Amino acid sequence: MFSEIRYITSSSMYPTLRVGDRIIVERASYYVRRPAIHDIVIFRAPAQQPEFMEEEIFIKRIVARAGDSVEVHHGSLYVNGIAQNEDFIAERPTYPLNLITVPRGHVYVLGDNRNNSNDSHSWGPLPVKNIVGRFVMRCHKPSGTSPHEDKR
Repeated sequence: MFSEIRYITSSSMYPTLRVGDRIIVERASYYVRRPAIHDIVIFRAPAQQPEFMEEEIFIKRIVARAGDSVEVHHGSLYVNGIAQNEDFIAERPTYPLNLITVPRGHVYVLGDNRNNSNDSHSWGPLPVKNIVGRFVMRCHKPSGTSPHEDKR
């Protein structure tokens, strides 16, 4: 299967995605290209996090790739020393993040709801091998009801 529909279950990507949104995720593009900055990806929980089950799936935005340096101070994300213009986030981060360099084979992912997201600022860079697919679009429930829908 090259694409699938998933549901958003947390507010970590607010305001871009809301709890209950249905999204289309495609699985093919990373066979022919590398993950890019600002791609929104779904991925398996990092193995070094014992509180998550291996099959648990997350969704976050890639903010840096292997070789990039990342830090957060004074409410701004800096990648390679440059403050990022992030007009898509819910609010500026209130946490500090000491300078880290993203290792080979990894990306750095953050939720758009920076202060309410379990992401790389909590558990470090994400191995690229954990990426399951790329967010393509939000889809809307068709109007009307299907024969299997509850009509209450």
